[in-house]
Amino acid sequence: MSFQFYLLTAIGGALGSIVRGIMGKFLPFQTGQFAYATFSVNMLGCFFIGFLWMKIDSDQIKALTITGFLGGLTTFSGLGLELMRYFNEKQITLGVLYGLLSLTLGIFLVWLGQKSAEII
Repeated sequence: MSFQFYLLTAIGGALGSIVRGIMGKFLPFQTGQFAYATFSVNMLGCFFIGFLWMKIDSDQIKALTITGFLGGLTTFSGLGLELMRYFNEKQITLGVLYGLLSLTLGIFLVWLGQKSAEII
């Protein structure tokens, strides 16, 4: 990987993180309500990662937009892309396994992190 790849990824990631932060300020998470900010950025990220993956040929522009911006905005878009790639390639069993493990293990690790923080 070149320095340019890392620089573009960093710039895109910073911008995506800023947008996510702004969304979180305008639509703060509350346990009694639907998580609109996170859901919105995740769903937009899924749409745009699928769209941009198909439309962009340049590795530099992919670094800026997909790896950087969408990576900073959401990590769910990457999961969505990977799942669709499994399904597009007829790797249904692997895709289902990956999706279920990602969700269940991710939730478990959030719980484990919370419990670990209570102990430390």
